[in-house]
Amino acid sequence: MSNFYEVLGVSQNATITEIKRVYLALAQKYHPDKFTDENEKKEASEIFSRVTAAYRTLSDEKLRAKYDQSLAKHTTDADEAKEIQAKNLFNRASEHIDKGEHWPALNLLKTAYSYDRRPLYLSYMGLMQVYTKRNQSDGFKKLEHAIKTELFNPVMHYNLGLAYESVGKEKEALRAYQQALNWNSKYTQAKVAIGRLRKKKKGMFSRLFGGDQ
Repeated sequence: MSNFYEVLGVSQNATITEIKRVYLALAQKYHPDKFTDENEKKEASEIFSRVTAAYRTLSDEKLRAKYDQSLAKHTTDADEAKEIQAKNLFNRASEHIDKGEHWPALNLLKTAYSYDRRPLYLSYMGLMQVYTKRNQSDGFKKLEHAIKTELFNPVMHYNLGLAYESVGKEKEALRAYQQALNWNSKYTQAKVAIGRLRKKKKGMFSRLFGGDQ
């Protein structure tokens, strides 16, 4: 589970001004009254509640100090060892992904996530499930859950875009890539992916309507 800083997408050194600015932007974006679809309203309500709870604690100096102390107590030598193991496994999985070796990557990611339930590891595990066609529906659930847990990480949205693109859902993929850019306008991989999809779409229309002259 993400801590309050991760929920808001700020560092533990963030100022009250930064925290308030981020909170207001998120509260406006995810206020349940903005949604008419019941499922979207329910999802927005959950996010809004987490964001509000995080803000109420981190915007109060006394509550924040107590919360920081509680975070420090949860960091043990055993936890640190598991985090290191998970990071090493993730790095090895990344090497396999770069080579297109999705099965060994999936197995390594599963172990990494068992040591450290980091949303990033969950996101890549979901992507590998989609790529390997091993329970793809569950893979998409993992990708979506990772986004809900860490909304502001563009990698989460980018991975969801890759998954959608791999199963031919290009409209959904484009939307996910755009979300990645919304959180980081300089995210190169998302820009490349959007360009790739648009070029593919343009080529399709050319073949359909251009014809041989």
